[in-house]
Amino acid sequence: MHENRRYVKLSCFGLCFASALLCAPAAGAELLSSARAPAALAVGRDGAPRVAYAAGCALHVAVRASAGWQDQTAARCLPLAPNAIDVDGIVVDPHGSSSVLVQDETGAVILLARQTAAGWRLGVVARAGTAGSILGRAGLTLDAQGSPVVAYAVRNARRATFLRLVRVARGGRLVTTRITRGGFPPSLVPPAAAPVLVRGRIHVVEVFDSEGIEWEPVGRTWSGQYLFANIDGINSGPVFATAVGGATWTASTLLEPQFGESDVLVTLRNETEDTSTVFTHAQVSALTLAGGRPEVAANEEVDVSDWADEAALVSDTAGNGTELDGTIEGYATSNGGIRNVLLQTERGLEWFGSPTLPSLHVTLEADASGRLSGTVSGVDEGRVDLYRERPDASPVLLATPSLGAGGVFAASDAAPTAPTLYRAVYRDPATGLPYAYLTTRPVG
Repeated sequence: MHENRRYVKLSCFGLCFASALLCAPAAGAELLSSARAPAALAVGRDGAPRVAYAAGCALHVAVRASAGWQDQTAARCLPLAPNAIDVDGIVVDPHGSSSVLVQDETGAVILLARQTAAGWRLGVVARAGTAGSILGRAGLTLDAQGSPVVAYAVRNARRATFLRLVRVARGGRLVTTRITRGGFPPSLVPPAAAPVLVRGRIHVVEVFDSEGIEWEPVGRTWSGQYLFANIDGINSGPVFATAVGGATWTASTLLEPQFGESDVLVTLRNETEDTSTVFTHAQVSALTLAGGRPEVAANEEVDVSDWADEAALVSDTAGNGTELDGTIEGYATSNGGIRNVLLQTERGLEWFGSPTLPSLHVTLEADASGRLSGTVSGVDEGRVDLYRERPDASPVLLATPSLGAGGVFAASDAAPTAPTLYRAVYRDPATGLPYAYLTTRPVG
């Protein structure tokens, strides 16, 4: 579950990365919405984090200010099924205006909500169109002029795919550019796409089947360079991309059911292409750079019968990282190396600020008798919350044992008679971050 395995050693680069967060992280969680909903996070040049989230069919954007989180309604009701909305990304332009990318889980339509002087404006980026066609997960970024750019791919019933780039023209009209033609590359699944700004020009990363390509403009056409190609597996979910100088970093998820794995891959394209596996049982949810080096957020799913529990993970490519409580919806660095963390917990959507990569470790062991024991690394005081988690039931707080010397704790539960997972949560008094460990083998 928590193993970090690297296949390819990454070269070191003296890269620099800049963004802005002018306000210091708060000590404790900041609840910005009680909604348990899909969300995305971004930090603008003004230093304020923004969170886009769907509550029912409504689209909201919350902005962190000195007086707390200020919520805006970007769309009263999206023309999408409320239980099938993906919030694919949010960007903040140099003037502080946000743009949010959403689409439905069925792959039928992609929408772009833009904040303008006249209010929020909702536009259709793409529709799947013909029967059997499906849109893949789309991506959003800003171009060199600070205008939102969307990349997406559509796959038809014959497995032919078509990659497109959409820009905002004068007057707010959405203009589409063809990147690939002739149905290349063929793919079993709809490809995921992400635009990325590289030295002032927009490139597009596309992942399909078990391969990835970075496309860049060459005159009036586009040229592609393979990022990785695997013999087995199939790409799943979104792809994320970011760049510094001429170096491009991408993060994607490769499903390998024959090995019982779901690998989160991070690929560097510079003079060559190098790929490492950061997690082996997770789905990627965010990619950011800190000091020119990538850090990845992902969610790990633990299956119990027909039910699944989740754990939030963050790490760099060297294996430095940790597990957090809940699921991670957003992760972004800003000025001074502050990490903005957006978690979906039992309370709703919670924001945290950490001055460094979260790296405190919690362990937990549970046996069939109900005995629980574990440690919190480097901590000798405080308490740990221990939860029992079962299918179709809310988590139950069992005990809050105090930490002993070396961060050791222990407690007991009645011997489980049904498949049961346990979770230990330690809340850092400095940042409020809920460091956690979810057991991966059910007992009972």
